Amino acid sequence: MLDLTTLQVASISSRLAFVMVFLVTLLRHPREIYFGVWASALCSSLVASFLMLGDPPSVPLNAAKGSVVYILYGASLALSWVGLRLFYERTPRIPLTIVLTLASGLPYGVLQQAGASMPWSLTTVFGCIALSTALCILEILRTPASMRLWTQYVVLLGFSGYLCTFLLSIGAVHFASERLASPESGIYPLVFDLWCGVFIQVGYLAMVGERANLKISRLAETDPLTGLANRRGLFAAINRRASPASPPPRCAILLADIDHFKSLNDTYGHDGGDAVLIGFAERLRNVVRKNDIIARWGGEEFLIVLDQATDDVDPAVAAAERLRRAVAGQPFTVNGAAVTVTASIGVSIVAAGEVGIEPALARADAALYAAKRDGRNRVCLERPLSQPDIKAARTEPLSGLRGAMDAIQIAGQPRSEPA
Repeated sequence: MLDLTTLQVASISSRLAFVMVFLVTLLRHPREIYFGVWASALCSSLVASFLMLGDPPSVPLNAAKGSVVYILYGASLALSWVGLRLFYERTPRIPLTIVLTLASGLPYGVLQQAGASMPWSLTTVFGCIALSTALCILEILRTPASMRLWTQYVVLLGFSGYLCTFLLSIGAVHFASERLASPESGIYPLVFDLWCGVFIQVGYLAMVGERANLKISRLAETDPLTGLANRRGLFAAINRRASPASPPPRCAILLADIDHFKSLNDTYGHDGGDAVLIGFAERLRNVVRKNDIIARWGGEEFLIVLDQATDDVDPAVAAAERLRRAVAGQPFTVNGAAVTVTASIGVSIVAAGEVGIEPALARADAALYAAKRDGRNRVCLERPLSQPDIKAARTEPLSGLRGAMDAIQIAGQPRSEPA
């Protein structure tokens, strides 16, 4: 059977270990200041635990000591909330944090000095600390989809346990005060506090690690200059949308190439060329729909995958024309000069019966070649083969990783005409 002192020492030891881990991590990554805030939250509860060491839980705290201890516990939860806001890149609300901290303990001392009953004094403590805990839960639940992590639900579980404990404690001090006076009554809250604390602190570390891995994965799938998907990111996005139980997604392929880009680079330098690429990518973003995928296919080539429900090519051609006009309609600013930039676009659609986008990608590449050959600054369409011709031509379907690599090889072959 565990005794109260052993549990208190175990709780202090675990908090001290996590404080050291957070501080060492902060020294290694000084810009991630939420580690310092979480370490401060643990230090607050550590000091409170030291002050409570050896005190039987059945004996109420006097006004002065109770105020200090409960302010420290309140600071621990309020600082945890601040750390979560910083982790999720939200602005910390310092005045509210101070109010939550002080309100966790000052009313207890005032009420005790005024002769109020212990249940109502403790109700103010548990109520305010429960509010800080609820804010931590809310901070996790309002996470946008782009920042949602699986491991954050481990932290959520820990804070939910704390919230239930504080709310149940409010009822217990009013209706079960005799049970709370027994010596063994302090064992179970300490065990539960130890479990919830471990869930939260381990969850913090897991959240940071998971987010770092996601950032690395996104970097591997993102073109660093334009912020668009690269080839790997394009196929990853398509695969995420595909479902084994559903038919292959219907879509249109637009392959856009900036006209005379080599001349732009020669005239304005590589910085000027980069400025054109960045501006070109931004105009593509402004024209396509939210569910469409844009990728930098390589060099000055950009690939757009449009959601398409039918075999009708007219919507895809119209979208390509909008893209072409968006590029040519207004000059780009390059090294302080206004430069007119145009683009050639090849269009194709993924026809019914085709597996993957590779055949349509090859047709879009051929259409782009035709647009270049016919004078640039235009849209060309390459229609799919008829259904019988598709079956005859596709003796070995391209799909999965092999198809993606073959498509990359086809699209990457050098053209004989100038860019």
